[in-house]
Parts: sequence; structure tokens; C-alpha cells
Amino acid sequence: MNRLDRYFLAQLFGPFGFFALVIAGILWLAQALPLIDNVIESGQSGLVFLEITSYLVPKVLMVALPIAALSASLYALNKLYSESELVVMMTAGQSPMALARPVAIFGTIAMILMAVVTLFLVPASQTRLGQRLADFRSDFAKTLVREGQFIHPVKGITLFIRDTSKQGEMAGLFLSDRRDAQNPVIYTARKALLLQDQDATRIVMFDGNIQRLPEGTTQLSTVYFDQFSYDIGALLAAPSSRNRTPFERYVPELIWPDEEMQASERYDRGDYLAEANHKLVMPVSALVLPLVALGAILAGGFRRGGFMGRVMGAIGIGLFIQASVGVTKSMVQGNGDLFWTMYLPGMGGMLIAFLLLLKAGRMPRRHRL
Repeated sequence: MNRLDRYFLAQLFGPFGFFALVIAGILWLAQALPLIDNVIESGQSGLVFLEITSYLVPKVLMVALPIAALSASLYALNKLYSESELVVMMTAGQSPMALARPVAIFGTIAMILMAVVTLFLVPASQTRLGQRLADFRSDFAKTLVREGQFIHPVKGITLFIRDTSKQGEMAGLFLSDRRDAQNPVIYTARKALLLQDQDATRIVMFDGNIQRLPEGTTQLSTVYFDQFSYDIGALLAAPSSRNRTPFERYVPELIWPDEEMQASERYDRGDYLAEANHKLVMPVSALVLPLVALGAILAGGFRRGGFMGRVMGAIGIGLFIQASVGVTKSMVQGNGDLFWTMYLPGMGGMLIAFLLLLKAGRMPRRHRL
């Protein structure tokens, strides 16, 4: 790699870092906002929110890196061409194919980053994120102890707690049990404690009453108590083993699914093959899109009026390639034998870039300059 290649790469990596940061930040924010409800409902802290949203970073990078590679290439190439630096390079004898070398090196580095993110970081982070969210949903005790709110842990149960203390005491408890619509029961207590052990989870109420309206009568039955224990173990559904989605699995698992995966009623062979090949194909776009950008800029020759038309053309080609990957993935989900079609968009993009560069190389020098 000569000095010119290193200079070209320096012009590409600066915008690449900027665009990757901006695009990933926007996507991260859009993905993180819906998780706020999960964190609030489970009574978790802000640090926990930062922890679970950090697991979204690989997912958003998988989308952001190819877009950032294309955007950085278009920005750097348009800047170099507008400032006549690219013209000087070509006047000095650099052909479009020679100029493609540093862009290809840049694309290869971006592709390697994409491969690490897609093949390793995404499955690991999404598995961890799914498990943490499942833990939040199963952490029933923290869900119950929320002051000043009417909550409905299960259908037919309404719970209200006026106040709570750091010691776990609850004041002003109201519990309505209407699971049996014919025999509703209301529990009220001046204070209560939520107790958990290995065998049971129960609310111990103090200084309260139980109100019943037996079926077929209009007379309210009230029983006062000093202490009463209400077993809520029946309300707690034992957390079932979570079935990981194809997106959370590594490529070898998807290509060679085990018996448990094959027995799944939710996913089939097409889903696994589609996701496996999608993880393999996505890194290639980080290589193809910068070369398409270079070909689009060089193919039309030099214009003092700018290259907005070519920039839009390169963006259009890039969007078409990325959309084609999504379309072929849907096809493979319906028929796993069509997995090879997912490689056609990348191959087509490489062919388009090659033809554009070939056209730029055959263009008369006076048109290129």
C-alpha cells in the first residue's frame, strides 16, 4: 500500500466514524425508548436501563455500518473530486481500477467489522437481552411493590399500595380478587409485608379486613383480622425455558439445528437457513457499497456543477441491494432450498461496481477530467 492509498484511506475513515456514530446513535435511541416501559414496570434502576440498552449496540451497528460505509465513500469521493484532488490523481496516471484499491481495502476492513458484529456480537448480545427481559417479567416481587399505582399482575387481580418503605413494608394495601366472578373478595390492610422463600411467596397483612359478597345474596360479609397471610404463589407463573429466536443464534446452530430447534412449532428449516445466510451476506454489503459509490462518481466524468445526480444514483443502487437481501430472505423463509438466492444481491452489486469502473476506465481522458 503506497502513500496515495494511505491518504485515500485517511479520507474515508474519518467520515466513516462520524456517520457510523450518528446513524448508530439514532437507531439505538429508537430501539431503546420502547424498553423504558419494561424497566419502569419491573422497578429497575437507570443503571439497569443502560445495561440492557447496551445490548442493542451490536444490533444497530449491523444496520449502521453498511450505510455508514456508503455515506462515507460518497462524502469523501465527492469532496476529493470537487477539490480536484481526484482529478490530479487521475492526471498522474491513476486509473479507476487503481483508485478502487484503497476503496476496496476500506470496504474489506468494514466487512471484517461487520462480520465480527453479525456473527458473534449480535447473537451473544441479543441472547443476553432476551434473558434479561425475561428476568424482569418473572421478577414478580418488584412488580408488585409499586406505590400509588393500581396494578393487575394477572387477570382478575387488582392491587394498590399507598406507600412503601426501604425495609419492604407496605402501607395502605388494597387487594381485589375477582378471578371467581361469582364470589369476589376484597382485602384491605393498614400495613403488609411481602415475604418470599423457596417454598412460597405470600403477602402478610396486618390490621385489616376481608369483604365478601356471596353469590345469591345482597348482604356484604366482613371479617376483621389482626394478621392474615395471602398466598400469591398461585399467581406466579413459573418462568418457562425461553425459546431463542433465530436472530439470537449463531450460524452453526442455524445451519445444523438440534432436535429441540427442529421440534419448534414457531420456526422451521426455512427460518433457520434464512437467518444463517443473512448473517453471512450482510458483511459483504460493507464491501460492495463503497465500490458502487466509487463507480457511480467516476463513471460520468468530471462536472464542475457537482455530482448530486450520481450521489443519488449510488444511494438508489445501495438501497436496492439492501432491499433485495430482505426480499430474498423472505423467500428463503418460505422455501429453505432457495438459500442461494440471498447471495445474488451482493454478486449483482459487485458486477455493477465493476461495470461502472470499467466504463470510467474506457472514457476518453478529456471526459474523465
